[in-house]
Amino acid sequence: MSDPSYTQRILNFIQARGQTRVEDLWREFKISKVLIHRYLKKLLHLGQIARVGKPPLVFYVYMNGDLVNPPQKLEISKKIKDIIENDYLYVSPLGEIIPGVNGFMRWVKDIKEEKHAVNLAIEYVKTRTEANAYINRFGYINAIKRIKSVFPDTKLYRMYYLDFYSLPKFGKTKMGQLVLYAKQAQKISLIEEIVPQFHRVVEDLIKRYKVDAVGFIPPTVPRKFQFQKEMEKIMKIKLHKVELVKAYVGDIPVAQKSLSKLEDRITNARGSIFLKDETNKHKTILLIDDAVGSGATLNETAAKIIQTGMAKKVIGLAVVGSYKGFEVIREI
Repeated sequence: MSDPSYTQRILNFIQARGQTRVEDLWREFKISKVLIHRYLKKLLHLGQIARVGKPPLVFYVYMNGDLVNPPQKLEISKKIKDIIENDYLYVSPLGEIIPGVNGFMRWVKDIKEEKHAVNLAIEYVKTRTEANAYINRFGYINAIKRIKSVFPDTKLYRMYYLDFYSLPKFGKTKMGQLVLYAKQAQKISLIEEIVPQFHRVVEDLIKRYKVDAVGFIPPTVPRKFQFQKEMEKIMKIKLHKVELVKAYVGDIPVAQKSLSKLEDRITNARGSIFLKDETNKHKTILLIDDAVGSGATLNETAAKIIQTGMAKKVIGLAVVGSYKGFEVIREI
């Protein structure tokens, strides 16, 4: 049987040291590692410590209850709860991925607004519902009017995205979080979570517009796993692939996310994305990107496709896009 006093002594030890490993506790208290893990499990459950890292380098740090799971009881209607449960995702400052009501309550706790949890829940659902009004009967957002407001002479025949990247006051949407952290944290599991819904949209557009070729916007930032490449592998679209490549005048590849001015984004897209092979001709090409900020990349790529006569129509599709006026996305 475990000794309750050890729980407090271990907690005090971790607090005093700042960081601790199981080996440190074993040397200090001279008890079995089985018991140590039992005490640590209890402290983890209470949210008084956090487990950081992966074997063989696992550390335990003092958290003073900051990781206690928030109460799941939220005195609101089932309808509001269901919307939050289905649509909300929170990524904590410690990198925890917490979906649904638990994630929402954790966010409320982290911003120290527990007293206003109910009002924030109601406001979130109102904001999410207003955003959902832009989703068409096919289940995605028609953004061609917004693109035309920025680029009146756009060569994009249609422009769609699956969801908004972020919402006013509440920040990144569930899909926005998945895209951002799939890329930054190199987590293929997050890409796999996006694919089923996105693939359904791709297949629907192919069928609706008789698409006969598809192209994926190439990445700028070198990564072991490229978001677009992994999406392409998983979806296995059985159409001709348009080969798009990036090349630069200078020695430094400049990412769109680093540019704040629309004019600079247009220049960047126009001068860095090229068609590898112009010989194949198509009726309609579907261009796929991960996120639409200004829309410059898809717009300029579509212009090159039309200019070279590679296709008569170009349809743009992104996983996420800006909510108001195609505000510039900087994080991705």
